Formats: sequence, structure tokens, C-alpha cells
Amino acid sequence: MSILKYIYSSKSIRGKIIRIKEGIKDKVRPLCIEKFWIEKYGAYDIDPKNLVFWICVETDEAKDILASNSELTKTIRQLFDQYDYPKEARDSVYIGYESQQTVDRESNGDWYVHFK
Repeated sequence: MSILKYIYSSKSIRGKIIRIKEGIKDKVRPLCIEKFWIEKYGAYDIDPKNLVFWICVETDEAKDILASNSELTKTIRQLFDQYDYPKEARDSVYIGYESQQTVDRESNGDWYVHFK
């Protein structure tokens, strides 16, 4: 559990995002046997629609399994309702899946370059 959850109010945009990110981890954990992490970025302070979440895994196989799980994506989207993310932005937040294997192959292992 992130300590940031205790620093930022659940009513602030940053607090909501931290809680959503923790929720995503909780939803992915039972479905992924390998190491995974959640990345988020965006200019959501300017507009809440400018938010991106990436579920990052080690292998292409795990990425494909998670990305094809429509129930997982639906469950993740429900977190935006649960944590009261701004309604007008909920459907615009991008949720993606990526693997270390793909980043190694396409971007020489550099996640920053890969997401650019």
C-alpha cells in the first residue's frame, strides 16, 4: 500500500489517482503470476482526461493475456466511479498494457523512450 494514500486527500485529483492505481494493482495481482507494476502519467492537473495508466509486465505472453481480458478492463474502469474521478474524464483515461520484452525489442530496454 502506498504511503501517498495517507498524504493526499481522497477528494483531491492526485489522491483519487493514487487510490485508483492501488485498486488496479489489487485487480491485476490475482491474474498475473509474474512481476508487474503500474505506471501513470499525464497532465491531469490541466485536464483530468490527460491521464494514462500502463500495466507493465515482464513478458509479451502476460501482456497479451491481460490485454485480452475485457472483464479486467471493465473492472479497472469501475475504479474511476468508485473513487469519484471526474465524470467527464472517466472514459478518456487511457489504460494500456506493455511488457519488458516489447520494450527491450522496440526501444532498447528504455521505458522512457518507449512511452515517448
